[in-house]
Amino acid sequence: MTMKANKPEVQVRPPRLPKRAQGRDIVGGYVQYHERYTSLALANVDLSTQVAARPAFVESSFNQVIFSTTEFEDIQLDDIRFTSCDFATADWYKSVWHRVEVIGCRMTGFLAGEAHLEDVLFKDCLLSLSQFRFTTLKNVRFEHCDLLEADLLEAVLSNVSFEDCNLRQAELSGTNLSGIDLSTCSLEAARVSAKELSGATLNIAQALALVEAMGIRIQTPPEA
Repeated sequence: MTMKANKPEVQVRPPRLPKRAQGRDIVGGYVQYHERYTSLALANVDLSTQVAARPAFVESSFNQVIFSTTEFEDIQLDDIRFTSCDFATADWYKSVWHRVEVIGCRMTGFLAGEAHLEDVLFKDCLLSLSQFRFTTLKNVRFEHCDLLEADLLEAVLSNVSFEDCNLRQAELSGTNLSGIDLSTCSLEAARVSAKELSGATLNIAQALALVEAMGIRIQTPPEA
C-alpha cells in the first residue's frame, strides 16, 4: 500500500535585512506622511495612536514596539521583521506587505482591510478579532496563531497555510479555501459553508461537524 505524501509546507521568502542597521530611532519620534524609512532597528519604542498616510518601512526590524491604535493607511512594508510588538486595534487599511515576519505579536482587533500580503509569516501571534476583509494573501503562513473571531470575508488566498491555529467563530464567507489544509485547526462555529470548504482538507471530526451542521444525520454501523 502506497502512503500519501505530506503536502509540502508553504514556502515564504524571509525578509532581507541588513547586517547592521543605520538608525535606532525615528527623527522627531513621529512617523511622517509619505516618508520612507530604511534600515531601522527599533526596540522598546512607543508609536501608539500616531496617524500617517503612505509611510514606507524598508529592510527594518522592530522589537517590542507599540503600534496600538495607529492609523497608517497605505503603509508599505518591504523586508521587515516584527518581534513581540503590539498592534492592538491598529488600522493599516490598504497596507502592502512584502517579505515580512510577524513573531509573537499582539494583534487583537488589528485592521488590514483591502491589504496585499505576499511572503508573510505570522507565528505565535494573537490575532483575535483581526480583520482582513477583501485582502489578498499570497504565500502567507499562519503558525500557532489565535484567530478567534477573525474576519477574512471574501479574502483572496493563494498558497496560504494555517498550522495549528484557532479559527473558532472566524468569518470565512466568500473565501475560497480550496487546497488549504485546515486539519490541525479549530473551526467550531466558524462562518463557512461547504462551498468555501470545497477542495480543503479537514480531519474526520471537522468533516462530521460540517455534515451535521448541514442537517444531515449520520448513522453509525451497528456493532458486530
